[in-house]
Amino acid sequence: MEQTLLILKPDATMRRGVGAAVFEQILNALPDAKMKGFLEIAVPFHLAEKHYAVHEGKFFYPWLLQFIQVGNVLATVLEGEDIVARLREVLGATFVEKASPDSLRGKYGIVGGVNVAHASDEPANAEKEIALWQKEAQLDLSQDGFEAINAYIAKWLETPIVATEQIRQICQDYAREYLNRDIYQSEITELLIEECPDWMEAELSTLANAILGNMDLDRDSDR
Repeated sequence: MEQTLLILKPDATMRRGVGAAVFEQILNALPDAKMKGFLEIAVPFHLAEKHYAVHEGKFFYPWLLQFIQVGNVLATVLEGEDIVARLREVLGATFVEKASPDSLRGKYGIVGGVNVAHASDEPANAEKEIALWQKEAQLDLSQDGFEAINAYIAKWLETPIVATEQIRQICQDYAREYLNRDIYQSEITELLIEECPDWMEAELSTLANAILGNMDLDRDSDR
């Protein structure tokens, strides 16, 4: 049976309500999928490098490494018929601006690659990614991921999700001039504090910096 790797990125894990909502809606959209393993981890640099090795040398590669290490990620494996394509459809287009408003990235993504989650893009790559995370992160597929994910949802689903549109607007304002970066970073941090009660302000400022870092990529290439 086909498998795929799902990783909730720091913009979903630090905004706990977003992470819980994403998991809940994936379970609802893919009720036949099996969930194998559940892991929360601070991604070490060597794993980030290997996970994104296919993008090495591209102008956005350093940002990918930076972003996935901003905060913890959540990883699990979904198993089911045609699960790679079905999960990617639920998530929506890679870049938030191009994602359907009804998709998970359209609902909860911030901008560009600050897009809630990673999902394998094809079955062959899924096999490689799952093997990598089993070896380097000890992702245990014998664990009942369904039980762990439901516990996560129960714990965090009521956490408010209040700042997505406001942060998107700040990113748009920043992109008009690419000036006063510290001010925009501070504004995003203040909004994140409302959604991320269990994270320190310095950690949320690091996430805000990574969000603006993705905007900075626009100066090098159009999305």
